[in-house]
Amino acid sequence: MSHFTPDPDNIPDFTLPENLLEQIYQFSGNGDAGKGFMLVFVGQNGSPTIYSKTDTQIIEMGLRKAIEQYLQQSEQADIDSSFGQSGE
Repeated sequence: MSHFTPDPDNIPDFTLPENLLEQIYQFSGNGDAGKGFMLVFVGQNGSPTIYSKTDTQIIEMGLRKAIEQYLQQSEQADIDSSFGQSGE
């Protein structure tokens, strides 16, 4: 039996399989209309990776707006919690 010792400095970058991304896309939307997704994650090297696929520019703009609102709310929650921790 051989012993496998992986080299952590020589691991190829991870990519999501195309068929998984296609499944996510197919599960989105309402039937054949309005499909789209944006997926953000951190890769093994610590860099963010963003996958995006949408039916139309309108769907893409809607997803971008939703992400923008999420980020604003998240930042506001961080600000609110930092004020709460400092006793102000």
